[in-house]
This record gives sequence, structure tokens and C-alpha cells, in this order.
Amino acid sequence: MDTKIILDMCRQVNFPTSKRITILGAGIAGLVAAYELERMGHEVDIMEGSPRVGGRIWTHRFSDDEQAPYAELGAMRIPKEHQHTLHYVEELGLADKLCKFVTVFEEHNAFMNVEGNIFRIKDAPRLFQQRYQGIFTDTRYSERTRLFAAWLKTIVDAISPGNLRESLDADLKSHLMDELERLDLGAYFSSDGETIDLQSFIRDNPGFRARCSKALDMFLSDIVVETSHDLLQIKGGMDQIIQRLVSSIKAPIKCNQEIVALRVRQDYTEIDWVENGQLHTRRCDYVLCTIPFSVLRKMELSGFDSRKMHSIHETIYCPATKVAFHTQQAFWEKHGIKGGASFSGEGVRQTYYPSVKFNPNSGSVMLASYTIGDDADRLGNMSEQQRHDYVKNIVGKVHPELQTPSMVADVASIAWGNYKWSAGGCTVHWGDNMSDESNHSINYLEAARPQNTLFFAGEHCSKYPAWLQGSIESTLEAIYDIVSHKPATVTKSPFISVENGKTFQQNQNRQSVKVA
Repeated sequence: MDTKIILDMCRQVNFPTSKRITILGAGIAGLVAAYELERMGHEVDIMEGSPRVGGRIWTHRFSDDEQAPYAELGAMRIPKEHQHTLHYVEELGLADKLCKFVTVFEEHNAFMNVEGNIFRIKDAPRLFQQRYQGIFTDTRYSERTRLFAAWLKTIVDAISPGNLRESLDADLKSHLMDELERLDLGAYFSSDGETIDLQSFIRDNPGFRARCSKALDMFLSDIVVETSHDLLQIKGGMDQIIQRLVSSIKAPIKCNQEIVALRVRQDYTEIDWVENGQLHTRRCDYVLCTIPFSVLRKMELSGFDSRKMHSIHETIYCPATKVAFHTQQAFWEKHGIKGGASFSGEGVRQTYYPSVKFNPNSGSVMLASYTIGDDADRLGNMSEQQRHDYVKNIVGKVHPELQTPSMVADVASIAWGNYKWSAGGCTVHWGDNMSDESNHSINYLEAARPQNTLFFAGEHCSKYPAWLQGSIESTLEAIYDIVSHKPATVTKSPFISVENGKTFQQNQNRQSVKVA
């Protein structure tokens, strides 16, 4: 549904008094909620456990200079069809900064490192026969079928975690080569017959996906989006969305308030949090929780029904790790590379180049490694220094320039799977135990289902896991549920605050309780 339609529906819900909503988490979901609820006349307060706002939008700038090179350690792309996200880009005055994001396999001068063989993407078809002997020596299939299968395997290998790479290998050997052979693949090759249009193929042939393993079938949807030519970015950094939301919100955003317990009651929710080493407790009329379930499941939770607890504990999170190099020069431009990504292999996977220009006097930035799944876990479990050295060594095989003394001026990285405040890069709908494609719909609807006056939002509560679109859409739906909720009769009840091991009790109307 269109963003403005949802917001109009919220505004049409008219109660005589405004509501007070405590928002847990200052990522994109929590900030959009605060922004819209305030504009509707409600009172909000925002509690963030970490020392920073933005959640999994994290633009790392390599100096304080306005034109300094930056790397996106979190969200970095916006698909053109993600209208909720683009609504806020426009609403916040950032539409003029939207520009094309050049994605993986889109820059044909970029490189591939396949088992030590380094070649340009544009030369890949001529080298596939050496790389995929199992495919190309099987003369039961046409040359076109074998070339298409080789491209499919290459794309999946570059983007997917290890279990899905193995799944495709098994499916190709058992039956997918037969399925490709019977299809008319001619329409999906480029005019020179050497590259393929995977987006069109997947869209036009649902029967092929149905014959893949279920997890691979669902991951193909992610691959189609990630390899789309219609991805956008915000020049100057994705965190500009966060900065402008924060400046538009009147309520204070309080960081370093770690939530440790949530207790759902009939007509209020009780929260425990730790701040400066002290434990505090408060009762809230309404709570919107945008905390990832990977973090929530570690808290003390009570008053939740069994279905909700199952959702909190069983929602699957995928690790993601990013390593960015601040380089003295954009040396890749000498190779004709103006954006896009190379496939560096060996546990590093994708290496992205900036498609926006930085001040040449400040150097440039490459996202040297972007991994998910098992590859991300391996990098994430290294020390930062080990991780940075490993990535420099592997990417240096593709780009020996990295080994030039002082070429790498600085490094920034994040292992989202080990980051305390997310414990994962994002939720996924293609886990190993996925038995039918309706499961994800059931899971995200259950994740979003409220518990009395405790509501939920975030990418884990949406049909767009891993994308800003999902966080925003689930937030808009939660806002509607909150503003249309009929409150129970307010009664006098005690407010309990525990500090320094002591308990204090005061009789006061719980609607007037302020954050300590």
C-alpha cells in the first residue's frame, strides 16, 4: 500500500487524547515511528541501548571533512520499487542526492578470482570451460545450456552463503541441467551471446525455481534484487536519512539505555533497563519494540504467549561482515572500473568500488569485502587486525596495488553477527529447514503480532527482510495499530524504580511517568 495512504488512515483515527508511546531502538524503524507519531500529536520517548543512533544504517567517514571518503558498513542500496523508502528520501529533502548504484556483475571490467584464476568479468565465458569442467564436459547438454548453467553457478557463488552454493551444485547434478536443456534460453543471453539476464529468466520461469531446493528458490529472489540494474544510493551517505529524521524529532533520543527485561501486562508494559550501571524500571502505556529478535531473545521476557515466544526464539538471522579500505588512490580506475564489484573469492566474496566521486586529495574507498553466512562468520570470528590483514592479502591477489606501502591509509569493519546490538546482519527466509515458501509469510506476520500494548516493527516483521523498505513498512503498520488501539480505563498504579539495588515506590498515574 502507498505510504501516504497508510499515513492518512492513521491520521483519520481520532481519539480525544494523545497517546504516550515508548519506542525501543533508534534505527530507521524507531525513528520513522517517532517522526510520524509526533506529527499525529502523540507523545513519544526513544530508548536506544547502544551509544549511537541509526541501527544498521552505518556510514563510516574516514575524516571530519565534508567531502571525506566514506563507506557504508550497513545499508547501501535502495531498489527503485521500494516506494516506502523513497517516500522518506523525498520527504527529508534528499531526492536530489539519489544516484545509480552500480552493482555486482554490472561493471564488466571488474575481476573474478576463481580458484586462483583471475580474469575480467567480460572474459568469463571464455574461461568457464576451464573452471567448470564438470558442466562443460557433459556433452548431453547443448553449449548454450552449459554456458547458462556456468553463469548461474558463478552468480550464486559470488553472492550466496556456502550452504546455498552447495545446494545449487547438487541440484545441477541431479536435475536442473535437464530443466535448463528443455527451456528456450536464447532470449536470456546478451546480443553477443556471452552474458545472461538472470532477472528476466527468473521472472519468466517460475517452474525452474520450483525445481530448486526450497532455500535456493527463495534466495534467488534476493539475487534478482542484488543484481538489478535499478538500484539507487544516496550520494553523501545513507546516514543522511538518519540525521534528518533525528533533527525533525522533538523528543530526546536517549542512548546507552540497555533494555534487559520486558513484562507484558493486561493494559501496560513494564520495562527494565540499565543505564550507567544502575537498574531502572518503568511502566508504559504503549511500547513499540524495534529491537531485533536476536537481541530480544536474550532478555527476561514475561507475559508473552507461546506463539510469540516461538517466533522470537526461532526467527533466523544471517551474519554479515564488511571490511572497507580507505586508499590513497582510486587505483582500480586505471583498469577501467567505475563502480560495481569484483568477485575476490576465498572467503572475501564481493569487493565493491564506489560509483560516486570523492575529493581526489582525500583518496578513495573500496568496500574490500562484503560477506554473508558462513564466510561472514569466519571473518567475524577473527580479531579486527587478523580480519583486515586477511582481506588485504586476498584482495591483493586481484589488486596488487593494495600491497604498495601506505596505499591503505585506514580500515573500518563491522561483523554484524557479533555486534551486541544486532546479533546478525538481517533476518532471512531461506534457512536450511525451510519446508515451504509460505513459512516466511507466517513468520513475519507472527513477528509483527502485538502482545497487548506491546507492538513490534523492524525488518524482521516484514516481507522485505534485510531492506529498509521492510523496516519502514512494518513501522507504518505498527503505527496504525497503535493509534487505533482502544486503551483500557486508566487506574492508579505504582511506578517502581530500582536504582543501586534499592527499590522506590510511588503512587502516580502511569500515564505521566517520565524516563528517569
